[in-house]
Amino acid sequence: MLEDYLDGIVQELVVCHVVSAFVVLKREIGEEDGYIRIKCNLSNRDILEFAEYIRIIKNMIHRETYSFHWQGAGGKLIKRWDNVRHHKDIATYPYHLHLSTDTVIDSEPMNLKKVLAEIGKVLLTKS
Repeated sequence: MLEDYLDGIVQELVVCHVVSAFVVLKREIGEEDGYIRIKCNLSNRDILEFAEYIRIIKNMIHRETYSFHWQGAGGKLIKRWDNVRHHKDIATYPYHLHLSTDTVIDSEPMNLKKVLAEIGKVLLTKS
């Protein structure tokens, strides 16, 4: 189950038109939990680095923590979605979005598919 989930993440990157290359920095699978960390080069030279820690609870995959960090080619933060348990004043706590202006705002729970779709929309409007 965990192996299939992590394989699905990799497959999503293989077929994504905004990802030009990626490297799996870390992949660990235990009996009831797993972790993956990947660095992606995007089609416009930006970088997306992300990590997920997942657990199996009652035969279902639960994403315990995640972070999707999108930065420009020069290293400047564009957006970072995560669910680290800080920013308790955010209405969608623990889910939040860091913007390039050092602002933190509400965010729905994110996953790789949603993040790649958001990046794809932004890159499409810039071209």
